[in-house]
Amino acid sequence: MIYKLINFENYTLEAGIYILTAINKSFEETYLKVREKEKRIFSDQELRLLPFTQGNNPHHKEWNLRIKSFQRFKDYLKLYKANINLLDLGCGNGWFCGQLSSLYNHNFYCADINLTELKQAGRVFNSEKIKFMYADIFTADFPENIFDIITINAVAQYFPDLKRLLNKLVKLINATGKIHIIDSPFYSKNDAVNAKKRTVDYYSSIGFPEMADNYFHHTYEDLSNFDYRILYKPQALLTKMTNLFFRKDSPFPWIVINN
Repeated sequence: MIYKLINFENYTLEAGIYILTAINKSFEETYLKVREKEKRIFSDQELRLLPFTQGNNPHHKEWNLRIKSFQRFKDYLKLYKANINLLDLGCGNGWFCGQLSSLYNHNFYCADINLTELKQAGRVFNSEKIKFMYADIFTADFPENIFDIITINAVAQYFPDLKRLLNKLVKLINATGKIHIIDSPFYSKNDAVNAKKRTVDYYSSIGFPEMADNYFHHTYEDLSNFDYRILYKPQALLTKMTNLFFRKDSPFPWIVINN
């Protein structure tokens, strides 16, 4: 089991969360205020059901798109016949691995720097299959070559330097390991400039202009040094036709990076 390699015995356990690095509340406090303003804080009961939401949820349509991303990845995991070690980086409230752990007997490791939501995750998805960790990926003492899969699910935009992040993560996956970037926006260089302005305008409009400094607009060029492929491409003609005539799908790509 991977937790023996990480040696959790050397770390503090706080409300079910292993504390791997020093706690920094500055980002978390701002982030939680924004999530509350956007009505993205869930009750325990609501969290147990994610990515499925009630029709009165203000982000119901958005979650309907994320259901499709989740189902694609859920089906992808069927390719792995033996148990694997999966790290969900930026796991937030833990819904992604919480749901996957009810379907698969893999070893799930969930890391974030949002202690409040981690504690909720540990409470709602309490399972021997999952270890929730407060961990800064750049300073946490993770052994190398131990994960089969690392997921970055809807959080790539919160890392300022994507190349630095991926260079770090490539060291953590094994020889056949893969990094999956899911439900995160990627832009062309020209589009990134306009997107940044929209982000500044948006956070200013809800009263948190400082949050724009924590949101980053990555381009496909940031992936140029890595061996990657796109498993789901929203720009594909078939996807556009599906969105036009049938139920809409995620506007974000599913990118897989090989070791």
